[in-house]
Amino acid sequence: MQLRSRFCRFPFNAILALALTALFANAAFAASLVGTDNNGSRLVYIKTPGTSKTMTTTGASPIGVVVGPTQQIIYAVSSKGEIHVYNPYTDADVILAKGFSNPVDITLEPGCKSILVSDVGTNKIYRVMFTDGSVSTFYDGPDVIRGVIYDVNTNVFANDLSLNAVVQFSIAGLIIKQTPAGSPLTVLDGLTYDKKSNQLFATSNTGQVLYEIADDLSTVNTINFANGPLLEGIVSNGSGTLYVVGGDGTNNNLYQYSVKSGTTTKLNAVPGLDRVSIIPNGPCIQPLGTDLACEE
Repeated sequence: MQLRSRFCRFPFNAILALALTALFANAAFAASLVGTDNNGSRLVYIKTPGTSKTMTTTGASPIGVVVGPTQQIIYAVSSKGEIHVYNPYTDADVILAKGFSNPVDITLEPGCKSILVSDVGTNKIYRVMFTDGSVSTFYDGPDVIRGVIYDVNTNVFANDLSLNAVVQFSIAGLIIKQTPAGSPLTVLDGLTYDKKSNQLFATSNTGQVLYEIADDLSTVNTINFANGPLLEGIVSNGSGTLYVVGGDGTNNNLYQYSVKSGTTTKLNAVPGLDRVSIIPNGPCIQPLGTDLACEE
């Protein structure tokens, strides 16, 4: 793949191009992520540890983000009710779909032909097709939903703020299972799936804890995670390492958490950081635990 245009015009873009090239060649390369800075209205490239640079400004506050099947950056602009696609190779930013109320979280669907978008303004989950930007309703409410994610068995889960639980949906978009009702989960925010441990992990926005949740939703383990009064986005590399956003909402940091050892490491200080998505082994998304493999 020839890396050109915006990646090559400035020193940062050269760094990013090298990082992407290395990722293509070696899946064990140090983590590279894309994040949303909803205070600074920008997409941020993050290379752990320590490096973070502006990819592009968005003109409004972005929240949810996921890396698409050919390294497009797909992100939600909640204040405008829009889903955008940013191409870092050409510096083109286009609206994929609009007319939402308050879109927050995004996940790539198996096959990489569509995304699911949680909208906390309408209490629905929408499916958006890449081919034409068409929108259909996957979950029709009434619960407030955040943090939508798939596991490797194509089961779809989400944080249900109305039930204070993580829930599983059927393919028809109906809630069919939830974490134990007698153990409410506090102020759920981000959600990810880790392939190696076959567990879901959720952040509690104000509880300073992570929730480790069995894939069948039968058990929940609470992990103390006092890294800022607020915890926001979370993503897994699929191999037992989590990347967690914590801070006060303005002065945020990216942390690394090892599922096996339980150790936490501060990696990057990124003001306004909210959601993060790993830049995957490309050009087709690999099964790293947050996005399933695309069809060739």
